[in-house]
Amino acid sequence: MGDAVEEILARFTAAGGRRTASRQAIIEAVLGAGGHVTAEQIASAVQARFPSVNLSTVYRTLEALEELRVVDHVHLGHGRAVYHLTDETHQHLFCEQCERVQELPIAKLRPLFGMLEKEFGFQLDRRHFAIVGRCSECSG
Repeated sequence: MGDAVEEILARFTAAGGRRTASRQAIIEAVLGAGGHVTAEQIASAVQARFPSVNLSTVYRTLEALEELRVVDHVHLGHGRAVYHLTDETHQHLFCEQCERVQELPIAKLRPLFGMLEKEFGFQLDRRHFAIVGRCSECSG
């Protein structure tokens, strides 16, 4: 994880940002999460080491990480935004009843994306949405 943290911090400084202990801790928390995580979960992990880091600092850092294309966020149902690394190539299925999140390989949706572009001239920005419904357990 150390190399990934250093690479991301180098991208921060190349974009004119400063390298700070709180940014490093936030990056480590995102990388260490191993999947989808809220800003509040990141703040909790960081505050265990650095109690003075505010939630607003976490949000500003996540925003900067999005601008650098390190993370993306998605809104699952009507809940808070969930962040994940941009190297994950999947879409989200969100059960509105049990709140389970299931990952759907993006290849399964490519025909839909092609149809939207061909028939409607619409290029979908798939980074910020989830497909909301009910999972097999809740709908059965």
